[in-house]
Amino acid sequence: MCYILQTINQGQKIEFAVKVGGPKPLTVTWYLNGTTKLKSSKNRKVTYSSTQGDAKLLVMESDAEDQGEYTLEVSNQFGQVSQTCMVTVVREYSHFTFHLSIKATNSALYYH
Repeated sequence: MCYILQTINQGQKIEFAVKVGGPKPLTVTWYLNGTTKLKSSKNRKVTYSSTQGDAKLLVMESDAEDQGEYTLEVSNQFGQVSQTCMVTVVREYSHFTFHLSIKATNSALYYH
């Protein structure tokens, strides 16, 4: 098993495209954090083409709940293999600056 680390900004796509092969039939399953079996939804597309051997997972717009360990598991009658990738989603903050003036007046501090 190989372990891959990836960091992305919140709102970016998470995209995996893996070529799989072996004696058919193959069962291809994506997991998040080892237990959640991933299926297509409003923000996620899971596909597998048995003729091309393409297993794909696309999260259109990443958010905090998309962070975690993604595992692709491929199995057939002879066994099972998996590939894991840890994805960290970094929340983007607006960059801003402010100015602070501090002056001492009669033993008291004031700011404005």
